[in-house]
Amino acid sequence: MQMRVSGPELTPKANFVQQARLRLAEGFKPRATTFAEPGLSPPDILMGSLKAIGVTAGVTGGLVALKYSIDLAEIEHLSLLVYLAVVVLAATRWGPLPAIITALASGAAQAFFFYPPNFSFKVDDPHNVLHLMVFLLVALTTGNLANRLRRERDFAQAREIEIRGLYEFSRRLASGFTADDLIAAVQDYLSNTLGRPTIMVPPPGSLDVLVADSNGLPSDVRAEALAMMTPGVSEQRAIADFETGRLWLLRAVSSQAVTYGVIAVDLGSRRIAEVARTKVQVERVLAETNARLERLDVETALSTARSRARADELRAALIGTVSHELRSPLASIVGSASVLDRVPAIRQNGQIQPLVGSVLDEARRLDDDIQKLLDATRIAARNVRPQRECIDILEVIDRSVARKRRELHRHDLRINVAREVPRVLADPVLVEQAVAQLLDNAAKYSGVGSVISIAARLEHQNVVISVTDQGSGLTATEKSLVGRRAFRGEQHRGFIPGSGLGLWIAHCLVAANGGLLEAESNGAGRGSTISVRLRAYADRPATAKVSHG
Repeated sequence: MQMRVSGPELTPKANFVQQARLRLAEGFKPRATTFAEPGLSPPDILMGSLKAIGVTAGVTGGLVALKYSIDLAEIEHLSLLVYLAVVVLAATRWGPLPAIITALASGAAQAFFFYPPNFSFKVDDPHNVLHLMVFLLVALTTGNLANRLRRERDFAQAREIEIRGLYEFSRRLASGFTADDLIAAVQDYLSNTLGRPTIMVPPPGSLDVLVADSNGLPSDVRAEALAMMTPGVSEQRAIADFETGRLWLLRAVSSQAVTYGVIAVDLGSRRIAEVARTKVQVERVLAETNARLERLDVETALSTARSRARADELRAALIGTVSHELRSPLASIVGSASVLDRVPAIRQNGQIQPLVGSVLDEARRLDDDIQKLLDATRIAARNVRPQRECIDILEVIDRSVARKRRELHRHDLRINVAREVPRVLADPVLVEQAVAQLLDNAAKYSGVGSVISIAARLEHQNVVISVTDQGSGLTATEKSLVGRRAFRGEQHRGFIPGSGLGLWIAHCLVAANGGLLEAESNGAGRGSTISVRLRAYADRPATAKVSHG
C-alpha cells in the first residue's frame, strides 16, 4: 500500500514511526521520544552493549588469571587502569550507553574479584569504596569525553566527504551545458555521495536514454511522479510505502520553460533524524539544480539570440559582397550585349542575333535576381525606411509596367484603372518595386500569350492595385502562405526556377508603407489575383491615364 502526503492529515493505519517520517517529509518537527546516539539504531546500540560486556568479561578473566598466577600485590590498582582503558574503548567504538555499561560492569568486577572480601560485592575498606567511586566518576567522564571525540571525528569525516561531494557536484553543475548533464550530476551525487538510490522519471513520451530506468519504482510512486508533471501541481511530494517501510521523496526538476522530469529519491527506512538530514541534503541539491536550470535557460536563449544575430550579420555581409562583386561584371555584360544588339550587321544575322538576345535576357534576369537578394538583405536588416509623399497610383503603374516590359512582352497585358482613384501617401520607389514584383510573378507563372490584367480602384477608403493572371492558381493552403519568405507552390518546384523571394519582398515593401498584400484564387489551375491595398490620402483623383499596353 502506498500513501501520498499532502498535508497534516495522516491515515490511522500508519504506525508512529511512519507518521513521524511522513510529518518530517512535510516539514513537521518530531518530538524526541528516546535516548539514542545520533547515527546509531537501537540494534546497533544493543550489539555494542553486548560487545562491551563481552570485552569486560574477557579482561576480567585475564586479570583474575594474572592475579592467581603471579603474586602481584598492586593488582587492584592495575585493574582500575585496565578497566578505564576498556571504558574508553567502548565509548570510542560503540557509543555512550555501552561505555556506561562497561564502567558499571568494571566497578562490579573490581569489587567482586579484587577487593576483600573476594568473591563478594561487599567492600569493607572505606579507601577501596572511595577508589571505586573515583573510578566510576573518572570512567564516566573519560568515556563521555572519548565518545564526544568519536562523534566529532565521525562528523568531521562525514563533513569532509560531503564537502568533497558538493565540490564535485558544483563543478559538474558549473560545467554542465545541457539539462542532461545536470540531471546526470544530480543522480551521481545522490547515489554515490549520499548513498541514496535515485531514479529519474522522464516526461511521458520522452526518448531520453540518459536518465535511469524508472521501472525500479513502485507503480504508485511512478504514477505520482507522472502526475507531478501536470501544470499547477506541487513540485514536491513524499510517499511512504507501508509494506516495506520506505519513504520516497519526489521533486520536480524544471525551469520556467521546460519540465525535465521528476527525481525520486529513496530515503529508506532508517531512523527519523537520519531521514531528516538526508531530506535536507536532497532538497538543497535539487534546489541548486533547478536554479542552475533557470540560468541555463537564460544562457541558452541569449546564446541563441547572439548566434542568430551573428549569422544574420554574416549572411548580410556575404550577400552584399557577393552581389557587389557580381553586379560589376554583370553591368559590363549587359552594356556590351546591348551595344551588340543594336549593331545592324548582327540584327540582320539570323544566327547571331538570337544568341546576343539570349545573353542580354539572361544577364538582365540575373541582375533582377541579385536585386532581389539585395532587397531581401535590406529588409532582413530592418533597413527599409520609406520616404513617404503624395503619389499618383497611375504613374506608379506606368513605371512598373515599363520596368517589366521585357517579361511582359509575351503576354496580353490589360490595364483597367478607375478614373476616381485618389492619391496615396507612400514611398513611390518602394510601391513601384512591389507592383513590379507582382507583374514579374504573374509573367513567370503564366503561359505565353495568356492575359495578365492590372487594375486599380477605390475600395473602403483604400486604393487597391490588383494583378490577375491565368496561371496555375493557388490552393486554399497556399493562399494563406503567400507573402512568406521562400514560399513556392508545390506545382512550381523543380519546373520553374525561382527563390520564392519576390512576393515576400513585395509584402515587406507594402507593409513598410502601412499597406497589405492579399491573395485570391479560385483554385489550382484557375489563375490568381495578388492585390496591394494602401490607405487613400486625398479625394482628388489621379490626373494621368494608363492605356492598354
